[in-house]
Amino acid sequence: ADRCVIATGGSVIYRDYAMQKLKEMGTVVYLKLPYEIIEKRLGDLKKRGVALKDGFTLKDLYDERTPLYEKYADITVDLDGKTIGQSVQAVVEAIK
Repeated sequence: ADRCVIATGGSVIYRDYAMQKLKEMGTVVYLKLPYEIIEKRLGDLKKRGVALKDGFTLKDLYDERTPLYEKYADITVDLDGKTIGQSVQAVVEAIK
């Protein structure tokens, strides 16, 4: 694939091999949002197919994954408070 966006599932972050392969293929961009916004956007976790370990909450999952997203990101774009258009523009500017 050339000049493509690959939007992975969230659990890919647990596989170092997969993340290294993605980094070889291109730029890894972490779209950073506060927990509260992610919680609101996801809505019903079962309908969205979000898998949680026994006893885990969505907040636990967020706290577990955030450091991994930060670790593997080549670029982090903070989207807090941005509209869709502003978010797209922020990503474009960050990649330039």
